[in-house]
Amino acid sequence: MKFSYLVLLLLVIIIPSCSYIQKINEEPVPTFTAIKGIKYSEVHRRFDNGLSFAESGFQLQPEWEIYFSADDSVKIYSPERQKYMPYRIFHSHKALFHFARDWFRVKHVSKDSVILQVMKLESRVVKEELSNVYMTLYSQDYIRKVLKTSPEKLRKPSSEDSLFVKYRAIQANSDPDSAFAARNPVVLKSRSKILNVEKVEPTADPYLGYISRSEGYLYPEYKIHIDKAYQDFRYSFQVIVDHNGKMTFKGFLIGVMPEFLETKTKVVKGIIDVYLKNLLEVTPGNTLGYPHSSVISLNVVGKKK
Repeated sequence: MKFSYLVLLLLVIIIPSCSYIQKINEEPVPTFTAIKGIKYSEVHRRFDNGLSFAESGFQLQPEWEIYFSADDSVKIYSPERQKYMPYRIFHSHKALFHFARDWFRVKHVSKDSVILQVMKLESRVVKEELSNVYMTLYSQDYIRKVLKTSPEKLRKPSSEDSLFVKYRAIQANSDPDSAFAARNPVVLKSRSKILNVEKVEPTADPYLGYISRSEGYLYPEYKIHIDKAYQDFRYSFQVIVDHNGKMTFKGFLIGVMPEFLETKTKVVKGIIDVYLKNLLEVTPGNTLGYPHSSVISLNVVGKKK
């Protein structure tokens, strides 16, 4: 009797478990066969909080134009090369795929839309807490025939993005420590023939030909050359440019020995006050039309002759 009871108990436990395991194993792996050749435009790229802006000022930008040429290959348009570039698709398990240098979890596939979750892996282990970016793509036919609009209009920042940026701008303008990267970086223009200024633009990766569009506004850098300076000098440092265009010394880009820090800081502050504030026209950085404090890097060279 006890034996029969134990057998019955085991069956009660095992049968539902087996059925649950079988259900998991039967979950279909996403396939791209049904959408082969359909061209999609990315319309949203957002964090899991629904925003496309991070606290730092970094903006997620929807920019992909893609189509799946086979179940194991995708073509993505390259603005730098002005053509579609082919990428192999590697399937790991369930809905996890790797292509175009990143891992993705396929959340949805249809002839009208595709939703991808950008995955972060460390030693091939998924870090769910860091996998917080979602890409939404609509087919070009759906955009044109159903929504009757254009990818450019759909890609515009949302009202939630605008409110968030406005809040961050107010915060940064009241507290210099809250400065964040300006989507439209600071503009420096020379007022004098003795000063030349040039913005350093990001360069393409020598192997992939890929240009990081975010580098130019996240880490804006400028070269400044001053002729007829009081003496020869060369300094690399950061300044905070506030919403009125005022520069404030922040720190050196290259390490300075402690015993020289006070003296060199005084010299650089003098260069800012004497040369940069008088010979530069400074337009503060802004994001979505809101001027705010941001940090820029300056490489300043002075020549006496």
